[in-house]
Amino acid sequence: MIVIDQLRISDDGSMLFLDAHVNTASHFDNIVIDKVVVQNQDQVSEMDPLTPGSSCIYSMEIEEDTKEIHLCLNAATDFEEVYSSLSGMLLFVYIVCRGVADPCTPCRLDELTTLAVTFDTNLLYQKIMQLTRELADTCNIPKGLIDLILLWNGFKAAVETEHYLTAIDFWKKMFNRQHGIASLNITKDCGCHG
Repeated sequence: MIVIDQLRISDDGSMLFLDAHVNTASHFDNIVIDKVVVQNQDQVSEMDPLTPGSSCIYSMEIEEDTKEIHLCLNAATDFEEVYSSLSGMLLFVYIVCRGVADPCTPCRLDELTTLAVTFDTNLLYQKIMQLTRELADTCNIPKGLIDLILLWNGFKAAVETEHYLTAIDFWKKMFNRQHGIASLNITKDCGCHG
């Protein structure tokens, strides 16, 4: 129902950019955007992660009938709490619509809530560069690099298949909120890494 044109955190972590619009197909002529809700990984409901819960870091109701939104949200001024940076969070952005879609709308495209996920990808790039430098210096594949590749692919698969609680677990294994980037060089008794 909603097409996300842009959803990202700025390079310095201070801004969240969101551009989205209602699908332009005739099935959605009577659909408008009703509200936008942003939650972090700790606020997502374990019972129903596809629906925004009562606690959030940002919420905006849209009074007029609009089919598109363009938001530039500042971490220090636009959220429920003042954040110096959004870099330490996995953000869940819910765009809720109102109206009635055409009865012939394909399955799942008639759902009034669209959920998208984003985080500061600089965290991922920094960790990858750290590990590839180690690879270049020693010519040995760091076990942390293998772990990171597996966790990243697990995270992407979980998001794409709407297993959001699993995605949160993978994200937390990749990135530790208190310390920036989690250490992935922990060997477990089972012989696996991470």
